[in-house]
Amino acid sequence: MSKRKNIIAFLLGAILLVGTASTLAWLSVTGVLVNQFGIGSVAPSVQETLSGNVKSDVEAKNTGTAPAYIRAAVDIYWQDGNGARLWEEPQAGSDYEIAWSVADASGANSASSWVKANDGFYYWTSPVAPGAETGVLIKSVTELKATKGRNFVVGISTQAVQATPDEAVHDAWGCSVKDGVLVPPHANGGA
Repeated sequence: MSKRKNIIAFLLGAILLVGTASTLAWLSVTGVLVNQFGIGSVAPSVQETLSGNVKSDVEAKNTGTAPAYIRAAVDIYWQDGNGARLWEEPQAGSDYEIAWSVADASGANSASSWVKANDGFYYWTSPVAPGAETGVLIKSVTELKATKGRNFVVGISTQAVQATPDEAVHDAWGCSVKDGVLVPPHANGGA
């Protein structure tokens, strides 16, 4: 009986050895498939032209790797010679002139336009591709009279949110997207 057990053990060992060898051979022939996932980024920057006391052609650029919605805040103020912000604010028409490129409040905004919302931000209403720019937000802003002891500042800050899924911009900014067009919160009957 022990001779019979040895033969059975030998045959089982041989079957396992052949099975393991064939499995390894199959795996080496089929190769390995590697799934790679990349994380997109959104990173806006401000593009503008400065010439003397005139800032012009102010727009935003998507320097990230994913399509993004972009919004901008414009802050116009005086600062002293040390860079500290002054309480008194410059007045449009007497201290400076500004020409905007913003859609009117009639609700006739289209895709690819700037819209000012009640939250104070200006929203570009279509997704901006990586490396692409929005249209011009400010055509030009000019300081009308220099005042000794203070500097005129037009600060532009931008923010971006990935364009897909649509819920991302809603969760981040409270906006909605209708037919590919961003509808800012409380702007022209917005979200």
